[in-house]
Amino acid sequence: MSAIAVFKDAWQNRNKLGDGAKTRELAAFLPAALEIQEAPPNPLARWLIWVLIGLLVIGIAWACIGEVNVVASAEGKIIPSSRVKQIQPLEKAVVKNILVSEGEYVSKGQSLIELDRTLTVADEKRLAGELYRSQRQLAVLEAMLTLLEMSVEKQSVLDYLSLDFSTLSVSAPLQATERESKLYKRLLWQQWQQYWAQWKRLQSTLLKTQAEEAATRESVIKLTKTLPIVSKRTSVMKGLYDKRFASEIDYLQMEQERIQQSQDLAMEKQRVKQLTAAKAEVRQQINVLVAQTKADQLANAAQMQQQIESLQEELAKATDLNAKQTLYSPVAGQVQNLAISTIGGVVTEAQQLMLIVPAEELLEVEVFLENKDIGFVHEDMAAEIKIHTFPFTKYGVIEGEVFTVSDDATVDENRGLIFGMHLRMKKNTILVNGKDVKLIPGMAVTAEVQTGKRRIIEFFLAPLLRHGKEGLRER
Repeated sequence: MSAIAVFKDAWQNRNKLGDGAKTRELAAFLPAALEIQEAPPNPLARWLIWVLIGLLVIGIAWACIGEVNVVASAEGKIIPSSRVKQIQPLEKAVVKNILVSEGEYVSKGQSLIELDRTLTVADEKRLAGELYRSQRQLAVLEAMLTLLEMSVEKQSVLDYLSLDFSTLSVSAPLQATERESKLYKRLLWQQWQQYWAQWKRLQSTLLKTQAEEAATRESVIKLTKTLPIVSKRTSVMKGLYDKRFASEIDYLQMEQERIQQSQDLAMEKQRVKQLTAAKAEVRQQINVLVAQTKADQLANAAQMQQQIESLQEELAKATDLNAKQTLYSPVAGQVQNLAISTIGGVVTEAQQLMLIVPAEELLEVEVFLENKDIGFVHEDMAAEIKIHTFPFTKYGVIEGEVFTVSDDATVDENRGLIFGMHLRMKKNTILVNGKDVKLIPGMAVTAEVQTGKRRIIEFFLAPLLRHGKEGLRER
């Protein structure tokens, strides 16, 4: 007979078993040994056993059915988001004025810090002066080139002295004064006079050579015409001399004259060739002078133009740097982490002077996951952020969302391999005693990301299964 049938039969005949209370009262009058034997057992123990069995069954059932959340916990801190603006100087400078204070709300474009402009203003003025002087020198070179392209008739008029420097692209305070205009006109005049003197000297030499050549050609023509006559006279004189009608002296004088004119004609022809070559050489010198002067002026103009472009770039940088000696807020927001408080203090290049947190900007949380959790956490997962400053059991948690998880681990001396993770907070404040307290970068936090669910019984079975697998294997 099964245990269930026995229990059922006993339950149906329970009234026939007698009153346990009366049996217990009757046993009280028996001797002690018989009292213990005849007294029925206390039902409380039986009921306690049944309660414990029931609780055990319920616990096992709940462990098999019930689930708990599995979370990956990581510690870190609140950091400014990438859209939080850093205020930094462009280069080393001296603080002239601090126009804001820690926690102050500023509008877009509001002045924050003024730096000393003494050096930047001096650099800007120096470069502007150098640029304008270079532009005036370039104007002189271009005017000189224009003169070289003119004809000699126009060059002699000297209209080039009407130089106009007012068209140069410079600021009003650097416009040419009358004295400066005269100075650069004199410079142009000096350069032109130097060139003109060389050109006139060569031109004079050319004219002189041409005159000598013309005279020599005339002499050649004359000798060419008279030489045949002298030769004929010499021939006639020789005939008379042969017939003894003329003296030998007369014949020799006539022969000498013929030879002299013949040699003079040859020499004059040679001189014509020399003067022609000299004339060509002088013309070549004139061409070389003009070409060399143009080449020098063009080279100087190109070099000056390059210098002007370089000065323009340097002036633009100096002007921009001078303008940036006053630091402005790029967005409307709150001043945080103000790093300076001393007027006259020195700030270095790219030093973070303060942060401007946009008014509606959400903060971020940077935490570090352990190696065992990295495989279960990914982007867009919900998270709860616990602020260490405000116990979560009293003030609650901040909802967040994972938006970046590092692809590579870093080594921590205490925790081993860890992975960086960034979360975006849903709000920047936490309710404390009825007031919204603003959270600030640097606060320590703990982020918990729900990675899944797990049955309760698995927590008890997992160690057994692990030890079983590890134990049931060879060494």
